[in-house]
Amino acid sequence: MTSINWSDWGRSAPVALTPVSGGLINESFRAEFGSGEIVFAQRINRGVFSDLGAIEQNLLLLRASSASELVVNPIPRLDGGIHDADGWRIQPWINEVAQHAPPYACGQFWGQFNRLLNERAAPWRTVLPNFHSAALRWAQWANVCQMVPLEHSELYSELEDLAPTFLKLESKLLPAVQHHDAKRANMLLSDQGFRAIDLDTLQPGYLGSDFADLVRSMAAARAEDDPKGNSAEPEILRELWDGYLNGWPEAAVHEDSLRLMPAYLSWVQALRFATDAANGSTYYRIDYPEHNWVRAQNQLELVRSLLKLIRFTV
Repeated sequence: MTSINWSDWGRSAPVALTPVSGGLINESFRAEFGSGEIVFAQRINRGVFSDLGAIEQNLLLLRASSASELVVNPIPRLDGGIHDADGWRIQPWINEVAQHAPPYACGQFWGQFNRLLNERAAPWRTVLPNFHSAALRWAQWANVCQMVPLEHSELYSELEDLAPTFLKLESKLLPAVQHHDAKRANMLLSDQGFRAIDLDTLQPGYLGSDFADLVRSMAAARAEDDPKGNSAEPEILRELWDGYLNGWPEAAVHEDSLRLMPAYLSWVQALRFATDAANGSTYYRIDYPEHNWVRAQNQLELVRSLLKLIRFTV
């Protein structure tokens, strides 16, 4: 059983509580009550998200914003808060009507969500500092790059060669509130339309981070640890771009940096995989000794492909 105190939400204990698989960080359950109500109960992993207050404030700000209509909002406690002292929260259980969604529709949704998130200034708080920062990941790489084995010297050189481009880009990026994990898996398609979930990483960041995540998750030809390499699908990339701008037409003013963001974020991810590999693979779970080196090479190939497609037709 969970440690959640259901009376904080004005409810008695559920008649059925079933673990929900699929999440990698938080602990999640499907709770069914005698009344027939079903909710999604989740406890935040405090080892990853140490600042529960920041998540709480951001979710309250989100609920009060225009973007609220595009998310699955938590059910407030009787005292108006969202989380209890142990990090538990509940939200309505949403049944998906379909899994497939065309790239254009996904791009349009995230463009609209980004537009509504940023239409008014608000005291958004940082949950995970420098989450999508190339400068931070470059500094971490500098501490371990001397430990790169000789057989990965070509990968080392390519990471280094690309650094000036992306570090310079970061210095020019505009601030914006972003979801920071924008992908198809974090959109529920119900009979009421798309709704964003997994909102713990929603925080101030760089404009284009969400578009970049969306491209990495939907336009990549292969999974990020496929040893056969990777590339971007041009048609999917174009549809995502067209949809994103339909959802947020004003973003076209920042076209040059937005187009570079998928390559930027893929390089950052390659850097993170290589850093972990050089450090003994202590962060990402691996299935074999070379796993993180394969991931890093895979993402570098995606970077190359994205840079070639940087002027994709719109």
